Amino acid sequence: MTRESDKQPGGYGPPGDAPRLIGQGSVWIMVAAPTIWALHFVASYTFAATWCAKAGPSLAEPRWIIAMMGVICVALIGWLALLAVRRYGGVFVIFEEITESSERARDRFIGHVSLLLCILSAVAIVFTALPGFFFSTC
Repeated sequence: MTRESDKQPGGYGPPGDAPRLIGQGSVWIMVAAPTIWALHFVASYTFAATWCAKAGPSLAEPRWIIAMMGVICVALIGWLALLAVRRYGGVFVIFEEITESSERARDRFIGHVSLLLCILSAVAIVFTALPGFFFSTC
């Protein structure tokens, strides 16, 4: 006989039944987009600094590599935003209050926050790549 108090928190059974990394009920989707931006930021500036120190003062070649890294990262963030909308029901409504305390409301909150973080991270990637297009030398 199983009692209600014997169940795992979150409605999951044994540890093998845990949700996927970016699945329903997982908060990792909120961390993924800012992590992609941070990795792009570090990779872009490390690559540009190494290029300037070793190859010379021209930024003609590395700007296209940094731009392609940016396009790939924005595409990944776009995929995460699509997941936030489809799987979690995220919407781009600024002044929406989510006041009910249910699993569906929690999923909508995760989707809403994830979608806003995806938008912010995509804009941050664009601003990270812009200096390479405006300056031609190191």
